[in-house]
Amino acid sequence: MTGDRSASFVELFFDLVFVFGVTQVVSSIHGHLDWPTLGRAALVLMLLWWAWSQYTWLAGHVDFDELGPRVIMLFATAGTFLLAVAVSGAWGDDGAVFGMAYFGVMLLAGVFYWVRSKGTSGMEGVLLYVPRMLAGASLVLVGGFFDGDARTWLWVAGVAVTLFSALAAGRFEFQLSPGHFAERHGLFVIIVLGEALIAIGIGTVGHDGSLDFYLGGTAALVTLLAMWWGYFDWPFKVGEHALRQATGVETARLARDAYTLSHYLLVAGVVLFAVGTEELLAHPASAVPDAHRWAIAAGLSLVMLSIAFSAWRWTSKIAWERMVLAAALVVSAAWLGGLSGGIFGALIALLVVATLTVESVRHRAELAALRTR
Repeated sequence: MTGDRSASFVELFFDLVFVFGVTQVVSSIHGHLDWPTLGRAALVLMLLWWAWSQYTWLAGHVDFDELGPRVIMLFATAGTFLLAVAVSGAWGDDGAVFGMAYFGVMLLAGVFYWVRSKGTSGMEGVLLYVPRMLAGASLVLVGGFFDGDARTWLWVAGVAVTLFSALAAGRFEFQLSPGHFAERHGLFVIIVLGEALIAIGIGTVGHDGSLDFYLGGTAALVTLLAMWWGYFDWPFKVGEHALRQATGVETARLARDAYTLSHYLLVAGVVLFAVGTEELLAHPASAVPDAHRWAIAAGLSLVMLSIAFSAWRWTSKIAWERMVLAAALVVSAAWLGGLSGGIFGALIALLVVATLTVESVRHRAELAALRTR
């Protein structure tokens, strides 16, 4: 296991590409909130997320302040930019560009894994993971040259093979820097929360002020702030502590389950919340359309349930408040359809803030104990 360190500047620069990528995913859903569109967006978001994840795991093997790794990271940044550019046309004429860019980024990561893992305790896991991961990337590459359902199923198969490769590699050790790993995921959470903040800002442009407008805008912002609090108050600290305490194979399994897999659902939830919020702010005095009302509730529920799963993996305890909150959000979406957007948003914000406040108070003693260790 390498020593702990903070994220390097080249990694932060790499993250900027994903700001654009997430924005592209949100834009691809806007105005077309239906199941086929959501399925395609979820698939593309998963591929973006997995590309980002590879270089976060790689940091357990390398120091990106060294010249060689830094240059490779910049090449990966360029490839990921092409990937992000192609998101909007991934299901159309840019499918081949998307597939080639994804394969290129993953191939670079795979080769880098292989070279830097030689002679380390993580080599056995890399030998199992990398060929299967590249097989999944190859399916994405090939799928880009097909149209319609063939592309969809090839990309679904590519994701399935990639996930299987990660699960299969869980019986081997991987090098990991706990503090750095937790920090990198925290930074990505900030990226997607920033995208939601942009969505709120865009939704407020060009509208005449009204009570519902200001109520809805304030509620959306408060909900976003509550999501930030709900991640960085106690989960972030507890997760980092759990990674530091884990040993051997369990370290990689914990990182895979509580971060790589679980955080994808968190990211998807924030994206869904952003899409629903845009419509709420566009017509704050009218009832929120069913699809967008459910997008807000389902998005927030995904965020809460993903962190609840991570917390269970970190502590073996159930985050009951978040489970109850997710259920309450679903009930709210079903029962509050006749309310104006402003009032609906305000009630959702109140529900989220009240629940997370109760949870935060309950974890004060636990956090105090962590600070003394």
